[in-house]
Amino acid sequence: MSKIVLIDAYSQIYRLFFAMRMLNDSHGRPVNALFGMMRLLMQLEDKAPSDYGALVFDKGKPARRVELCPEYKAQRPPMPDDLRRQVEPIKELAKAFGWSILMQEGLEADDIIAAVARRRGDAEVAIITHDKDIAQLTADAGIMLMTPESGNTWQCTGREGAREKFGVEPELLGDYLALVGDTADNIMGVAGIGPKTAASLLNQYGPLAAILENPDVIENKRIAAKIHENKELLLRNMKLVALDDVLPEGCVLPEGIRRGKPDWDKILQLAKDSNFKSLFAEIEKRGGSFQQEMFL
Repeated sequence: MSKIVLIDAYSQIYRLFFAMRMLNDSHGRPVNALFGMMRLLMQLEDKAPSDYGALVFDKGKPARRVELCPEYKAQRPPMPDDLRRQVEPIKELAKAFGWSILMQEGLEADDIIAAVARRRGDAEVAIITHDKDIAQLTADAGIMLMTPESGNTWQCTGREGAREKFGVEPELLGDYLALVGDTADNIMGVAGIGPKTAASLLNQYGPLAAILENPDVIENKRIAAKIHENKELLLRNMKLVALDDVLPEGCVLPEGIRRGKPDWDKILQLAKDSNFKSLFAEIEKRGGSFQQEMFL
């Protein structure tokens, strides 16, 4: 059975940038996120070999969501300059490892990932992300989330793991997020309804759409009143958190995301240019070698 690995690019890049101490190459350019991504992609060669794969990037504002909620993600600060300078080198690095890049103006990575995953055919899909929205996709038994942890280990989350984490089945995760909101995306939930209450409501009374049709079915009249009073907010939130199903223009699956073989010579040269001496031996072990003139 073939396998597809999809990397939620900015989810990883931001995490690495803020988790790692600042590193600079010999020209004084920041490279800490680049270093982290090189290590991550090397780990994936061992932990998640696959026929197909892509780094998936957000690009620009998602018009549909901004129209629904003008404050959508508006609280987020601009990307730090030291991180912005590393984005293009990271894309170059990914291509050297044989990965495709998926992005398009106005599309979010979550939606592109969902579009690819929903067209998986009989392939297994592993998604590298820390974004809870994407956990909705684990409703499909062939889709798994992977998150890197310390010590070169990985946490894998499928349907059961998503249910344990959020308290609801993945099919109800969009409804759960509509109720509690999402501070990361600046989506306001219903005041007074936290994670436990939201999970209890959905597990007891079913999907949010059915609850909104008849909120009086809720025995707790205080909660029933909150649902009734916030009906328009909840209808909006359900649309906001729903994953779209749009591929970037020109992306033809599966060939558009077929993984190539890593160019270890180029990867080694990129490591040298970035002064990643600690990675030289590992890359050479995998087949990389410096150009002869480097030793002249």
